Amino acid sequence: MAKLEGKTLSDSLNSLKSFHRFHDFECSEFDVGIKAISKSDKKVIFDKHVPVRVVFNKDRQSITIVWQEAGIKNYRSKQLFERYDPNFNEMIIDEDNFSLEINSTESDKILIINY
Repeated sequence: MAKLEGKTLSDSLNSLKSFHRFHDFECSEFDVGIKAISKSDKKVIFDKHVPVRVVFNKDRQSITIVWQEAGIKNYRSKQLFERYDPNFNEMIIDEDNFSLEINSTESDKILIINY
C-alpha cells in the first residue's frame, strides 16, 4: 500500500484528528455506527454498531475497528481491516453529517463511520 501524498495526506490526517478531537477517548474503545458501501455499485453491504479505538499523537495515528465484537467473522476475507492509518488510507470528515469516510485502496468497500 502506497503512502498518501500532498493534500490527500494532509486532509486524511486532519480528518482523523477532528474525529479524535470530537470523541477525545485516547486509546479507549467506543461504539459507532459503520456502513460498508460497495465501491462498484454504491449499495450498502451492512450497517452495524462496531467498537473502535482512535489514537492520534505525534508518533501514531490510526483508527482500530473491532469487527469481531460486532459479530463480523473472517473480516479480512471481506476486505475489511482492523487498523486504518490516515497516512495510507484516505479519510474524509463530514462534520455536517457527523461522519468519517475511509477509503482504502486495498478494499472494494468504502466505510462510513457515523458518530
